[in-house]
Amino acid sequence: MQREHFLKIFVKGLGYAFFGNILSGIMVFSIAPAIKIWLLTAVALLFTLFIYGSLLFTAGYRDGQKENKLIVNHRVESSPKYRWIVFGLVIGVVMAIPGFVILAAKLGALVVSGEFMFAFRFINGAVTPLLYASEMQAAAPPDYPMWLCIAFIGIYVILTPLVAHIGYKFGFDDKKRTSFMYEEQ
Repeated sequence: MQREHFLKIFVKGLGYAFFGNILSGIMVFSIAPAIKIWLLTAVALLFTLFIYGSLLFTAGYRDGQKENKLIVNHRVESSPKYRWIVFGLVIGVVMAIPGFVILAAKLGALVVSGEFMFAFRFINGAVTPLLYASEMQAAAPPDYPMWLCIAFIGIYVILTPLVAHIGYKFGFDDKKRTSFMYEEQ
């Protein structure tokens, strides 16, 4: 058993993040007719962020378990300290690319069509409820407030490394995992 290549770990993490966005997008599209209710919009945002975060937690958790097995079996000397913070930042920036495109459209550097906005709502499902919360779902990106564009980017750049690193730490630390999963007697 060897340590996986960093590119393989990165692709797995990116796949989990993309899948979390797709699942969140499906959830938002299924409740879209009733999402104009403010409370439902807030609940949808919490659930989409939970779906996205839990999949990234799983990616970090599984890598932490593998790293723990390598150290227990004396295959490696130490584990990389901030691996999932770095991976999470890169994955967060990749997931925030459509947010950067919307920010560029807001600033007038790009022209964004309605097809892009439809794809944005589906591919970036974790932040789509923010469009409904700000009542901008039918507006063009140049009409979006600046805080909305920054929130699209900020959620991915902050949430992704945080949740993935917590998952890695839970998977790596055997004592936490056993006390968390089983009640000590």
